[in-house]
Amino acid sequence: MIVLAVLRHDQRLADMAGGNNVSESTVRRWRDELIILLAAQAPGLDRALKKSSNRAGRPS
Repeated sequence: MIVLAVLRHDQRLADMAGGNNVSESTVRRWRDELIILLAAQAPGLDRALKKSSNRAGRPS
């Protein structure tokens, strides 16, 4: 949840870390790991969106 708050609401890492009793470097590492995981899923998401739009009758 901490990382999602950082990404979604542009919260400062130090603010989120201090309020949750973790270090800023830990939040930074978690954020970077999440971005890497999301980027790895991007090709699959593109294919799923294209397939979904084709089923809805919209050209890709």
